[in-house]
Amino acid sequence: MPWEEVKRFCSTSGTTGFPELHPLTREDFEQGCVQNVCRAFWAIGLRPSDKVQNLTPFTCLTLICETLGAGVLGDQVGRGNFDHQIMLANIGNVSVLMQLPSLVFNYFERAKELGIDIKKSKIRLILGLGEAWAESYRRKIEADYGVTFSNAWGLSEAGEIAFECQYKGGMHIGSDRHILEVIDPETGEVVEPGQEGEFVITNFFRKAVPKIRFRTSDIGKILPYEPCPCGRTLPKMSMIKGRMPQIINVKGKRFFPVDVEEVVGSIPGLGYEYQIMLEKPEEQERLKVRAEYIPEVENVAALRKQLEEELCQRLNVESEVELVPKGSIKPSLFKAQRVVTEF
Repeated sequence: MPWEEVKRFCSTSGTTGFPELHPLTREDFEQGCVQNVCRAFWAIGLRPSDKVQNLTPFTCLTLICETLGAGVLGDQVGRGNFDHQIMLANIGNVSVLMQLPSLVFNYFERAKELGIDIKKSKIRLILGLGEAWAESYRRKIEADYGVTFSNAWGLSEAGEIAFECQYKGGMHIGSDRHILEVIDPETGEVVEPGQEGEFVITNFFRKAVPKIRFRTSDIGKILPYEPCPCGRTLPKMSMIKGRMPQIINVKGKRFFPVDVEEVVGSIPGLGYEYQIMLEKPEEQERLKVRAEYIPEVENVAALRKQLEEELCQRLNVESEVELVPKGSIKPSLFKAQRVVTEF
């Protein structure tokens, strides 16, 4: 591809290494990225009648919302002032918020402090992008704030891959645009639908930098095919559990931060922020977790014991839990950093 035909650039986020630059032709962006994401957002429930606020670092999504006919609060609204962004969104009757899942909590909590009741606002739909997400947290935020939370999955390296519809039950794969495989990350052998492994992608639409059997490092599974009530015939995949470098090993038991998140999110009395503390490289002797509790909790010791028992039962590991008051764990400014090293 002649360099002169490169008209746009994207990059990886850099959360697991130095960001990788990805050049795109005009067709790569308009016929690939824009069309793929328009289809995903429509399936999720975005409509021309919506007003959208995009607080993700993916500023191209604002253009995509406009392509679907939705109204948008421009990226310049609020000039980067978080309080102003929240208040102006409320004034502008924003109905769809696009944000990294872990940062939605900060938005809603700060809105409450500013006197805005999200349940009484126009916000009806959260588009969570860029992070693995526990189902227990989804249920928790939907119950606490009266919104619908939906996901889409893609990688800047290989394109926009999958998206939920209103019936959930996994994400539809854009299989007319990609070949999606799941392999055993140790042997490289392709596994059957329903088996968990590493996703491998080949895309059909990028010309500047094609990806052929690109190993994503993301873990999940292709689901056995079943007709979806939405009428789409695209197959489905599971939600992403995490990336290979995020695997936690406690005495030979291997799991991801999202597995811990499922437990934390399922226990009433705990807040939204938590951290997994690693005491040494590689294998840990125990799972060490710090989590926040809400002000209404009266018996913190009993809550701590409950979390330790749930972690032991569901992950089959010995755990040590520290509970701290809500607001003690500083939220991330970008993607959530759930794992903290103490060595």
